[in-house]
Formats: sequence, structure tokens, C-alpha cells
Amino acid sequence: MVFLDEKKVISSTLRYGVIISSILIVSGMLIFIVLHSNSSVNIYAYNTSNIDIFNLNNPLNISLYGLIVLISLPVLIVGEQVIIYSTERDKIYILISLVVLSLMIFAIIIMPRLLH
Repeated sequence: MVFLDEKKVISSTLRYGVIISSILIVSGMLIFIVLHSNSSVNIYAYNTSNIDIFNLNNPLNISLYGLIVLISLPVLIVGEQVIIYSTERDKIYILISLVVLSLMIFAIIIMPRLLH
């Protein structure tokens, strides 16, 4: 039976996730500053309601990818915990982790649609 070291898996996910997120956010902001250094573009007027996430011409989209990575880290960690507890056959913690994962997915995907 294979047991995963929970602390190593979660700390690696956090470490690499934060590094990737930071690189995306900072690089998007730097590209934005370089491209718009002489213009008067208002960064605070950036509208995310009709954003095309596949449009890489807008450097603020790159920063948005970093934010998406950062927000998705807790969901990924809970998903990893489900897998870890499944390998350990710990039914109580599998159930608890699945409930938490379901609530997180519900809050991220379904709740915004219900509120509009």
C-alpha cells in the first residue's frame, strides 16, 4: 500500500502554486507598465465582466491567470487530501474532505450564478 506524505504534498502544492501565481501576476503588471508607460490608461477601470480569457494581447489577463491560480490552490489542496485519505483508507476524513470540496466548488461555481 502506498502512503503519501501529506505535509510534503501540500507544502509542495502551496510553494509551487504561489510561485507560479506570483510570476504571472508580476509579469502581467510589468508588461502592462511597459506597454502603457506613456499613456493614461486607468488600471482601476479594468472590467472583468466581459473578459476573454484566451486573449493574451491584454497583459492584465496574464495577471488574472495568476489570480485564478492563487484562488484555485485551496480547492486543489482539498482534492489532494481526498486522494491522500483514500490511499490511507480513512473513511471519516475522506467524507469530511469530500464535503469541504463540494462546498468549495458550490461556492465558486454555482453561488455566483445564483446571485445574478
